[in-house]
Amino acid sequence: MTELLCYSDLSELKAKVLACTATDDGLWAVTLDKTIFHPQGGGQPSDAGTLNGEPLIKAIHTENGIVHLVASAIEGEVLLKLDARVRLLHSRLHSAGHLIGYVGDLKGWHAYKGNHFPGQGKVSFRPDVETLANLSLPGAEALQNEVNEYVREALPFNETWEGQKRSVTWGDLPAYACGGTHVKNTAEIGTILISKIKCKKGEISVSYHLENEKS
Repeated sequence: MTELLCYSDLSELKAKVLACTATDDGLWAVTLDKTIFHPQGGGQPSDAGTLNGEPLIKAIHTENGIVHLVASAIEGEVLLKLDARVRLLHSRLHSAGHLIGYVGDLKGWHAYKGNHFPGQGKVSFRPDVETLANLSLPGAEALQNEVNEYVREALPFNETWEGQKRSVTWGDLPAYACGGTHVKNTAEIGTILISKIKCKKGEISVSYHLENEKS
């Protein structure tokens, strides 16, 4: 089993290759004893970086644990190097999604999933019957202003663990179970821009991006 160290502040790590197997699409699936790369999941894309200079195409969860997909076979001891700029972008987007979720939950919308990929930011909500019956959607700018209040407050990040279950929040906001990477305080997110709010088939979706959405 791969030891997951993506929640640390490590940008480099030496690891040992446990297995390296060819895939059907011409790549190599590498299993390591430990990793600093956050695998794709929970609406967050895979980290980027290199293994002994070989670009990481994607880290993913499989039934056999975390696998690193690369273009060439790798064996022995490897040096992992994280692309910190990509990590920060993913962390900002994912954290922004949480803040949108918090604001929506205050309105009784009930966030249940998010897409935090660059250019695809969206949080989905399932309001209860009573909330849906009396629903009045705010304008994008109004919701944007509410969300960015938390950004301006520079709330500090907090995480708690109960066994393998991790919960995250900022300041005194309600905690959510989450396995993603996040900013150390909400000010690091930057300005959140809401591009669309809609309700369709009983589900509310909020599309968003960041003012400086680049790695």
